[in-house]
Amino acid sequence: MGKFRQLLQRFFSGETFDYRAVFGLLGPVVVDQFFLVSFNFLNTAMIASSGAAAISAVNMVGSVNVFLIQIFVAVGLGGTVLIAQYFGAGERGRLGHVVNGTIYGAVLTGLVLAVVFGLLHNGILSALFGAASPAVMRNARLYMLGVLFSYPFEALVEGTNGSLRGIGRTKNSLQLSLAMNVMYLCFNLITITWLHLGVVGMIIALNLSRWLAAALAVWMLASHRDLFALTWRLMRRVDWRMLQKVLVVCVPFAAEGVFFNGGKILIQMMIVMLGTQAIVTNAIVGSWAQMSEIIPSALGTALVPIVGQCVGRHNLRDARKITKSFVGLGIGAFVLGDSLLLALFKPGIRLFSPTPAILPVIFLSYCIFVGMHLLFWTVSFVLPNALRAAGDGKFTTIVSLASMWAFRVVGVYVFAVRMGYGVPGVCAIMGLEWGVRGGIFIRRFAGDKWYQNKLI
Repeated sequence: MGKFRQLLQRFFSGETFDYRAVFGLLGPVVVDQFFLVSFNFLNTAMIASSGAAAISAVNMVGSVNVFLIQIFVAVGLGGTVLIAQYFGAGERGRLGHVVNGTIYGAVLTGLVLAVVFGLLHNGILSALFGAASPAVMRNARLYMLGVLFSYPFEALVEGTNGSLRGIGRTKNSLQLSLAMNVMYLCFNLITITWLHLGVVGMIIALNLSRWLAAALAVWMLASHRDLFALTWRLMRRVDWRMLQKVLVVCVPFAAEGVFFNGGKILIQMMIVMLGTQAIVTNAIVGSWAQMSEIIPSALGTALVPIVGQCVGRHNLRDARKITKSFVGLGIGAFVLGDSLLLALFKPGIRLFSPTPAILPVIFLSYCIFVGMHLLFWTVSFVLPNALRAAGDGKFTTIVSLASMWAFRVVGVYVFAVRMGYGVPGVCAIMGLEWGVRGGIFIRRFAGDKWYQNKLI
């Protein structure tokens, strides 16, 4: 036990924090990510019982949904970066103003997206997925409207989570996310499994869980008002100056999310061209692969406030040390996670009720992901969060967008569509693109430019 403690001290303690603080912050994020992915996994499995048209529709709209949600998630992340740096610098009086800009920025963004895309949903779905069958398109239109209706409420939750993570209150952020997703799962059990309402049931469950979670988010902010120096008078009206500052910080994150996920939508369009079975295969493989990404994804999320606070204290040595340790820990997590999922593949995949014809393709695609996870995932997704937390978001955005569009999109079209490698071809190209991006981030991190941008 003593040697293990020494190991933790060596790799996860610094001049201004120790491993207990790091894992105290990281632990709730891991649990949060575990339940988020697990609930998505179970929800996908439940809607799969409603037929191929239902799961295809949910998967198609899901790609658009991720594209849009990333915008107000980016606002929350911008708030996290600013709050972490002000908190690390000891400027507590500014925190309430940043919370104001983060919450109002996220909610207004969610509301605008809901209205605009609600009005244009027919044309958007027809343009993106017009090759899908009529049954799939009917379900897709219905599901998209239901998802959009929940946006302002989910945006409030994301803004609150971003604010809490900025001061290291990941436990409270976990409680909020967990409550929202537990409610979503429970409502889905009622509406899909028991009442057999299919896509309509998923819409009802989604909105009920988001509405209740938004009310809980307001209570969570009120309970932390002293830490944030937050008053009712401060929150009564929009602090436009701070909102603008939050938006400026979040622009690289939002741009990266929009264009990166825009590329993923284009890839989804190519998969639609391969037929309903390919759509189903891609949905199942994606849900299964996400299970092994739980801890590495949590590491990336937790790294933002840790590095942000280090930069706020001008302690770059600790920022470098914890980033390297998190990257190494992420690789170790993939070794354990993917090994376990490979062992449980046969019984686990039955939850999705796939047809026997696509089982070999699902297994091959996942095996490709296993190799790519170990080689490239952490340097492509964990490492850049350290750069973003230090204010280097513009660079990470440019690199991510260039690699996505120049390598992944073109590669998928050539190998998956033109050369006929299908979903396994998509997985292989995605993994190689992670490697290209990760190599560039490693080189950037080894230099000095990534921490020279001043945000506060």
